[in-house]
Amino acid sequence: MKKTGIFRGFAFFFAIVFTHVYSQQVQVWSLRKCIEHAREHNITVKKVQLSMESAKLNVTQSWAALAPTLNGSFAETFNFGLRFDPTTGLLNDQRFTTTSIAANSQFIVFNGLANYYTISQNKNNYKAAQYDFQQALDDISLNIANLYMQVLFAQERLEIVRQQVDLLKQQANRTKQLYEAGTVTQGALLSIEAQLATQELNLVNGENALAAAKLALIQALALDEFDIQIEKPDFSKISIEEFNESESVQSIYALAINTRPNILSREFRMKSARYGLAVARGSYYPQFAINTTISTIFSGLLKQNPFDPNSPVVPFFEQLKRNNSQQISLGLTFPIFNGLQIRTAVQQAKLQYKNAELDLQAEQLSLKNTIQKAYADAKAAFKSYEANKKNLQALEENYTYAKQRFEANVINSVDYNDATTRYFTARTELLIAQYDYIFKTKVLDFYRGKKIEF
Repeated sequence: MKKTGIFRGFAFFFAIVFTHVYSQQVQVWSLRKCIEHAREHNITVKKVQLSMESAKLNVTQSWAALAPTLNGSFAETFNFGLRFDPTTGLLNDQRFTTTSIAANSQFIVFNGLANYYTISQNKNNYKAAQYDFQQALDDISLNIANLYMQVLFAQERLEIVRQQVDLLKQQANRTKQLYEAGTVTQGALLSIEAQLATQELNLVNGENALAAAKLALIQALALDEFDIQIEKPDFSKISIEEFNESESVQSIYALAINTRPNILSREFRMKSARYGLAVARGSYYPQFAINTTISTIFSGLLKQNPFDPNSPVVPFFEQLKRNNSQQISLGLTFPIFNGLQIRTAVQQAKLQYKNAELDLQAEQLSLKNTIQKAYADAKAAFKSYEANKKNLQALEENYTYAKQRFEANVINSVDYNDATTRYFTARTELLIAQYDYIFKTKVLDFYRGKKIEF
């Protein structure tokens, strides 16, 4: 007995520890946590961020292109056979080495202002990339919110189906007892059992739907888990107000067109294309540049006494100092004929600018259509919510009345179960309509510039 008591004590202790550890490991995901996690780990968002960083580097590079270039060179040459010695100016057939050191610099004074237009072009590209990044964050936020709501829908549907199954089980047990007592017919028992089987099938379908909704959310969050627990928002704090039809689609669109990052991105892309056209046209102008070169050379044939074959070679650093040379040149190049390359580049830049204009118009039209749909969806969702609320009120009264009559043996189980099924279905439909309206009003608020929060 004493050993059994000790064993039970240890088992109870480990059960408490296991429960505590398990509860610490299970994470409950709120909507905000889901959105923040997706923004940090989503691959598409990361790629857009890399594009933004690349655009920033292009801005830095275009500013650096205004500075003069400076390059150095070093060459060690081994000469065989008859060669010209640059230090003596004579032909020589001996084997000798030469060391050449040079530095050159170029400063472009004028090239049709192409460098300055390139800076402006890259600045606009960087600004557009920033808005692309913001749009990617908004897209993932909206997608996660939608998937989050789908899990909530599935959970609530499943809970109501479970309640129906529990109620039908009680009714089936009661009907079975009445049948065995000879109070009801076998048909009544079979009817209630058939309804219970149907609801149990709906329960399995509901569990599968919840698993599928959770899987979609898990995949969007890039998690390794096979299950996820989400936090149910307190919708009681959200007042369901009547849909405001006084605010038109046009007013929401007028606000969104000046704030939505996808529109602003297209505007900066169009500005970038305009500067790209200016860069292409700059090639029509002459290019004026200043070039400077400093060079020196060492030769193994340069003797201290050129008339004495046995004279030692002039030392390395002395030769570098003696053979030093400097050169400055002013260069002017102007295009005459280059196989229509410049003209084609200008025409291509014009087409890119027109294409950027069309992209902006298409994005504006897409935004308008999206807002129109969001507005219509929210309006329809409110009407559906109101209709389902009235329907539930009527069916709830009918269910209460049917329950009283059933308990008084005035109606049979078939009529009562029909009233029960319609009541629970109405509850489900109202709940879905409520969530749907709340979510769609949040989507409409999203285009007003507000965050999606519950």
